[in-house]
Amino acid sequence: MTLDAEQQHTLILLSEQRSSVDVKVVHNASVMNAIGVCGLQLYRYGETVSIPFFTDTWRPDSFYEKIKRNRTLGLHTLCLLDIRVKEPSLESLCRGKKVYEPPKFMTINTAVEQLLEVEQNHKESGIFTKAQN
Repeated sequence: MTLDAEQQHTLILLSEQRSSVDVKVVHNASVMNAIGVCGLQLYRYGETVSIPFFTDTWRPDSFYEKIKRNRTLGLHTLCLLDIRVKEPSLESLCRGKKVYEPPKFMTINTAVEQLLEVEQNHKESGIFTKAQN
């Protein structure tokens, strides 16, 4: 019999509990673990996406199609919002000195604004709107 890692951990936990050994579970720092601990069901989630901060010259939209596909399949989407921590400024890189930008964490409002912008650019029925004529 072959067991996967989760089955092995469960088997160890159960055998230790039967032998009256005090067992504590320490979860890895993971968003996926947090979903399970909250009682949400991972099998109801589709592909996880990352939503990066847009810049003046870089506006990727590959995350949008994945969210739309998950929704079509009746699945939730875990959206990981961008963070910028300890990133050197472009100006400091050009000068050869690393001066770091202050930390920046994407808000839900920013993510939704970017999603709406991408959807408007697609000009089709999407996550938030119906097809534009």
